[in-house]
Amino acid sequence: MKLTLIERSGDMKPEDVLKQMGCIYSGHFVGVSTNHLAGYCNIDPLLPHVREVGELIGQLVDSFRGDEVEVVAAPAIGAIPFAHWGAQHLMTDGGKDILGVWADKVSGAQQREFAFEREGFAAAVNGKRVLILEDMVNQMASVKAMIKTVREAGGTVVGVGCIAANRGATAEALDVPKFVKLTSVEYDVWTAEDCQVNGLCAKNEPIVVDIGHGGAYQKAHPDYAGGYVHLLGEG
Repeated sequence: MKLTLIERSGDMKPEDVLKQMGCIYSGHFVGVSTNHLAGYCNIDPLLPHVREVGELIGQLVDSFRGDEVEVVAAPAIGAIPFAHWGAQHLMTDGGKDILGVWADKVSGAQQREFAFEREGFAAAVNGKRVLILEDMVNQMASVKAMIKTVREAGGTVVGVGCIAANRGATAEALDVPKFVKLTSVEYDVWTAEDCQVNGLCAKNEPIVVDIGHGGAYQKAHPDYAGGYVHLLGEG
């Protein structure tokens, strides 16, 4: 894929940046929660653009400046840069150092799990006030796993921030004091079972395999009648 060049015109809104970068897709996708989605927000095309990532994270953490954040944590892989960007922006207020860490995915786990596997990361979180930053929150499975990981490591979650979120993501749903999103990206969502009756599976819409988790679904359901497609090119 070609690297997208941003055409800057003043202060662009987060949703405009995501659209211009090609982060917003329509189609039939499978999320990390195994739910089926009628759209997808893929932050990957944004990540090479350091200035845009930094500006968006700066906007995001502004809402947490009064929360005495001591550590910014992010889940691997795509959100890793957010931890350091978030800490750097929060340190512009002066005062004590703010740490940035990430949690790695636990390989082989049946459900989404994270762990602070890098040396010193768990110790950095223990006893600290932690802000969790994510790229996209869909059905909240990934961010809930991250919240659990921080709490099990002895950290206090002061809030969750993300670039974009689908409907339903709230502080109450996540059981955190504060939830902030820069923009909403809304599309219909079905469980795998309901999709076969009322969703895109019922219409035999092909499932995208190279964005989201459609590839895993294809391995488990190779004979799906709607077939499978690539949006980013074969292979």
